[in-house]
Amino acid sequence: MLLHKLQRRFLLAASDPFSDIQLFLRVVELGSLRSAAREAGQEASTVSRRMTALERRLNTQLLERGQGQTRLSETGTRYFEAMQHLLPQLRAAEMEAAGEGDAVKGLLRVSAPIDFGQQQVAAWLLKLRQLHPGLDIELTLSSDFVDLSRSGIDVAIRTGVLEDSSLRARRLAMVPRVLVASPAYLSSRGKPESPEQLSAHEMVFYSAAHRQRPLSLYGPDGQRHEVLTSGGTTINAVTCIVQAVEDGAGIHAGPRWAFQRSLDLGRVVEVLPQYQGRALPMQALYQAAVVVPGRIRRFIDFAVEQAAQVPGLDPA
Repeated sequence: MLLHKLQRRFLLAASDPFSDIQLFLRVVELGSLRSAAREAGQEASTVSRRMTALERRLNTQLLERGQGQTRLSETGTRYFEAMQHLLPQLRAAEMEAAGEGDAVKGLLRVSAPIDFGQQQVAAWLLKLRQLHPGLDIELTLSSDFVDLSRSGIDVAIRTGVLEDSSLRARRLAMVPRVLVASPAYLSSRGKPESPEQLSAHEMVFYSAAHRQRPLSLYGPDGQRHEVLTSGGTTINAVTCIVQAVEDGAGIHAGPRWAFQRSLDLGRVVEVLPQYQGRALPMQALYQAAVVVPGRIRRFIDFAVEQAAQVPGLDPA
C-alpha cells in the first residue's frame, strides 16, 4: 500500500523529485545533513531547506533534527526503506522508456570480500570505468554479509551456497579448494599420506568456527572423510594466511585462487592432492527487480568475463 501511494505521488508531482529523494537517502546513510551537504557540495542550510520542502510535499515529518544529528521519524523509516527499493526502479524504468535501458552510467555500489576484492574486484571496476566513463564506482570491502536493501549496495560478490533469499544470484565461477603447506614444513613434520593423519599436524585456520568443526574431504572414489583438526593458528585474513603457510606455520585448507601464485613458484605444495574439499560457487548477488539497471547488468557480465581469467578459479 505504501509503495502504491509513493508511486502515485511521483506521478502527480509538479517537479522532478528524484534529486531531493536521493539526497534524503544520503542524509540518512551518512547520518547528518552536514555530511550529506559536504558530499553534495552544498551548504547545510540548502540541504535543510530541500529536506523541509520534501516533508511539506509529503505532508509528514521524515527527519528529527537536533544537536548536529539527524534521526528518522517512524514515518521517515518506512519512507526510507521503501525508497531504497523504489527509487532505483523508477530511475531504471525512466531510462528504459527513454531508450536508455542499456546505458552504463550512474553510481554503481559493489561489495566484495576483503582479500578477493583487493586482489581482483578493484581492478575489474577500474577497467569497467575506463570502458564506461559515465560510470561512478563505490567499492566496499567486507567479509561480513551485507544487507543490500539497507546498505544501498547494487551487487555483492560472495562465495558459498546461497540460502533461501529474495536476492537473485549469477554464478561468476567455481572456487576449488586445496590443502597446502610449505616444503619446509612437510620436510620437518612429515607428509600426511591419508586424511586421518592430518589430525596430528599443525593447521592454519581462517576462523574459530573452522577450527571447531571437522574438515571435510572427498576422495577419488567420492567417499567423504571428516577429520578433526584443532592444533595451530587462526588468522581471519587470506593474505596473512598465505604468508603464514609459506613461512611453515602448518597446513591450510583454502581457496586455490589465493595460493595459485605460491603453488606456481613452489613456495607451497599441495597436500593429499587426491582428496579435495568441495568447490564452492562465487556469485554476484543483487536485488530482484522488474527492471535491472544497465550498469548492474553490465558489471555482472563483465565480472563473469574477468573471473574466467583468474588463475585458480574454474569458469562458471
